[in-house]
Amino acid sequence: MSVDLRRPASGSGDTRYAYLVGRVRELERGLLSQRTLETLLRSENLEQALRGVAEIPYWGEAFQNVPSRTYDIDRVLVTHYWQNIQEIASHSPGDKIARFFIWPFDFSEVKLILKHRLVGKTLEDTYPTTLDVVKVNRFLGGETREYLSDLWIKAITDSLEAYENYRVIQVVEIVLDRYYLEQVYLLAQEMESKVLKNWLLAFVLLAYFRAIFRARYQQRKGELVRLLFFPQPLFPEGKLIEMLNASPEKVAEEVSNFGFDFLLPEKGVFRDDPSYLAEIEKNMDNYLLDFIRSYRWEAFGPEPVFGFLWAQGIDVKNLRLILEGKYFGLENEKIKNKLRECYYE
Repeated sequence: MSVDLRRPASGSGDTRYAYLVGRVRELERGLLSQRTLETLLRSENLEQALRGVAEIPYWGEAFQNVPSRTYDIDRVLVTHYWQNIQEIASHSPGDKIARFFIWPFDFSEVKLILKHRLVGKTLEDTYPTTLDVVKVNRFLGGETREYLSDLWIKAITDSLEAYENYRVIQVVEIVLDRYYLEQVYLLAQEMESKVLKNWLLAFVLLAYFRAIFRARYQQRKGELVRLLFFPQPLFPEGKLIEMLNASPEKVAEEVSNFGFDFLLPEKGVFRDDPSYLAEIEKNMDNYLLDFIRSYRWEAFGPEPVFGFLWAQGIDVKNLRLILEGKYFGLENEKIKNKLRECYYE
């Protein structure tokens, strides 16, 4: 790999982020710790776990009287996270950082709209997004005068063309994922912070690994996986197809060649097994968290702000795992094995 993704010795020290770093120091009181996760795991049932979450700073108000249904719990988690993203985005230069965290919401919304439309349904319920859903639907209805940015016009048009070519609903997600990863890659090129640039590039690279591993298990055709590719020096298109069709031994070797052998639960071993892949994806999340966690005490710069938003995203994932696990009555050990590391060790 020709791109250097090593961690710089220090952050950028950009004083423009002084206010946001101060604000993040306060909001970090609401981040989860390992002790908090263990306390929630010991809850006897979902109701007790919900009461435990309500005692966490900044989560308490959001979780007051929330119904014990997974849909309602997920909506509270997502909405609370979205509010923090929007707060960071409202203070320049935090808007540039926030773009990375807003895109998953926006792309997920477009995926839902397109998939519902292709099966003849209307999306009744939406999650937070910066997109004007009414405009998107008007555009899809043929109102070409309806304004959408070039990004969304191209992404939506290419997704629908891919569906017409393959008649497989999953291609909509693949094409939109390509546009998302390309935006992340372009954002990395704009970053003045070497830390965030390298983090974002590592994110893109790991996303390709994740896509290949899932495609292997799902036995997805190479021509579909190829739709995920956009030109960049991180992951050659030929390597994408080669790893898709390679033996497990060869896949493990390639992961090591990229310098990510620590992702594999067993050194030098790769398995096309869903539980094994879940462990790999957990290791990916832990790697990215550990990368940005190294800079959380920087006095200035975008790194602590970015790290906080990524850490809260991991907290949302961990809370979802615990609360849904309690809802379905899973054993604590099974839930614990899925949990990611916390920002505060």
